[in-house]
Amino acid sequence: MKVLTSEFGFPKPSQIEDYAKVQPCIKFDAERVPFAQLAEKISVAASSNNQPDIIGFDGPWTQNFASQGILAPLDKYLPQGWKDDAVSGTVTEQSYKGQLYGMGIQQDSMALYYNKDMTDAAGITVPSKLEDAWTWEQARDAMAKCQQGPAGNPTVWGWAPNRWSPGFSYRDQLFLRSAGDPKAPKDSSAYKTYFALSDDGKTANGWLNSPEAVQGATFFQSLFNGPNAVASQTAIPNSLIDKRSCFDIEVVGLVDILNKAKVDFKWGIAPLPYIKTPIAHTGSITMGIPSRSKNMDVAGKTIVEMSTGDMLKQYSAKTFAQPALKSTAAQVPALNTEPYVLFTNEIQKIGVPRPPSAHYVQYDQYTGEALKDIAYGADPKSALDKAVSRIDPILSK
Repeated sequence: MKVLTSEFGFPKPSQIEDYAKVQPCIKFDAERVPFAQLAEKISVAASSNNQPDIIGFDGPWTQNFASQGILAPLDKYLPQGWKDDAVSGTVTEQSYKGQLYGMGIQQDSMALYYNKDMTDAAGITVPSKLEDAWTWEQARDAMAKCQQGPAGNPTVWGWAPNRWSPGFSYRDQLFLRSAGDPKAPKDSSAYKTYFALSDDGKTANGWLNSPEAVQGATFFQSLFNGPNAVASQTAIPNSLIDKRSCFDIEVVGLVDILNKAKVDFKWGIAPLPYIKTPIAHTGSITMGIPSRSKNMDVAGKTIVEMSTGDMLKQYSAKTFAQPALKSTAAQVPALNTEPYVLFTNEIQKIGVPRPPSAHYVQYDQYTGEALKDIAYGADPKSALDKAVSRIDPILSK
């Protein structure tokens, strides 16, 4: 069975090895390419006469690929009750026109990591439970209090991203969306701000550039600019490990990195701050079946077995990756204790996918460019309006 995926994508070598133990008759021929080349490679393979049987890809791409006819629906292979068990972000992200095209396997979100020695020295008590999350006003005050050195060029930043300079929409668009309210009337700008894309996926105007989104973007900008800036405009590798920052916003993988680094300070994890509504972006890598696979039924069964039951439980227990299924998360003790339980709660209680769209790649690109420009000083409304003017013609196709 032919597999096309990224160097770190699904199915991982360990999953293939485990599957071979229960299905020794199935042989895998896996091609692993750099992630930056993956989308193009999948698109090229889709037009060939020798398609792979399984592809691994980034979850937000699902609707793009499904709308282009690259993926086959998986519904007939799903175990009974799967959609009820899966976290809502997975079902939304992996669906297109009422059918499922990917299973998600694992989920991810971000949290606020911090150097506890520094926050203790500054007299800061950092929340650990989701219900006690800071607002961004509170988080900025804490970052300012913890920051050390001269304004504009501190020796220790309040927040210095370890990766992803400003403009990484998985993290930074949350400033805009959290300024909205999913419980507000559907025709209100507060509702539109939270969802950031119209329900029918045809426009971002009034959703991505609403008054509330502009307010969120203005606050985001204030973190990086002026004499009271608390965040570095560029990523500083190993910022938390090297004590160059008090805080960082990262995915669950930083837990393992901190443990392996054997840092000489205490650290902790806090829930993501918010402006009005707590929210966390979910989404991770996934698997699907090309629409012209010659081994579709076998591939479907393989994906399901790797994404459910004992195989999913074993994978989650081994990697501490958050599973897409709530029942599996409940069966892995580590995911229900610190430090991993915060990610479990975020994903299940406040997690939402990035705005699902058949044109997500372009939406993400232009949104990220706007956020980057805003962080570096561009007028927030003008930057968001520009993004919308570039996105809407694509959405209308």
